[in-house]
Amino acid sequence: MRASTIDAVDLEKAFGGHPAVAGASLRVGSGELVALVGPSGSGKTTLLRLIAGFEVPDAGSVAIGGLAVAGEGVWVEPDKRRIGMVFQDGALFPHLSVRANLEFGGPRAGRVEECLELVGLADRAGAFPHELSGGERQRIALARALATEPHVVLLDEPFAALDEGLRAELREEVAGVLRAAGASALLVTHNQQEALSLADVVAVMRDGRIEQVGPPQTVYGDPATRWVAEFLGDADVVSGTAADGVAECPLGRFPADTALRGPVEIVLRPEGLVIGPDEAGAPPGNAAEAVVLGRSYFGHDQLVRLELAGGLRLRSRNPGSAAWRTGDRVRVAVRGPVTVLGPS
Repeated sequence: MRASTIDAVDLEKAFGGHPAVAGASLRVGSGELVALVGPSGSGKTTLLRLIAGFEVPDAGSVAIGGLAVAGEGVWVEPDKRRIGMVFQDGALFPHLSVRANLEFGGPRAGRVEECLELVGLADRAGAFPHELSGGERQRIALARALATEPHVVLLDEPFAALDEGLRAELREEVAGVLRAAGASALLVTHNQQEALSLADVVAVMRDGRIEQVGPPQTVYGDPATRWVAEFLGDADVVSGTAADGVAECPLGRFPADTALRGPVEIVLRPEGLVIGPDEAGAPPGNAAEAVVLGRSYFGHDQLVRLELAGGLRLRSRNPGSAAWRTGDRVRVAVRGPVTVLGPS
């Protein structure tokens, strides 16, 4: 396991008697990019502010770079925590040039030039923030956060104010810069795609608590709860019955934890369901007759809505080349991973 740059343990914070963070723990390893994702009001920004020192926790502790910075009898001011911050709007000083913005925190000699090179904006050192594009401002904000060589970079919805095309391009650039710098980083976002595509580790937050933490492919492909499954992308949840390590539902029989017995919920991702005139290539029994209810066409792929004989409705994501019509009778087979959960 990598050494920790952030260790937040059992943090609690309430405002006006309403708990915003309720016993949340989070770890960021050295050189790791962790995405903290959750819906609005889940407490993710408050958790970030507790780590940064912008809020005082009601309970729990925070250590950064191995140094305790918050906890019982311990408090270190934000400017002493060796963190770099990147906010949604960049928060650059409008009256200072790019170079002066990076020099503000007192970096070592030559560090400003290193960071401007790292973000690909060495030629903009003399510009002022109003002369930069939105993407350039965020890259300069990242360079400023890295200039003081912090233990960890904290990013609070840094791409939210950008249009979708620029957002997708910039987030890849920012992740590349952070990895090139060997930086540890915590990214707060409500965008599931952003979290899954950029991070080494994804932490999913709900109602002030961390619901699940793990590599992106784990939290998406093996969700710990139905809520996580439905929050992280499209998912259909089918009722089934489990016994002796097998779960059964109208689409077939699937491996399950031997501890599960009786009613279960089976999580199916649309990309794990394939449509065809027959079930060629499908495991025996893991297919069913269905009727096409409609489809949403996106060019590169399409989402087809289906109804099984018993009234169960599912979605199947397929390449955009095939053209099914409403009323078509097809067979739908399970080809992707299946998660079997105990009842909610």
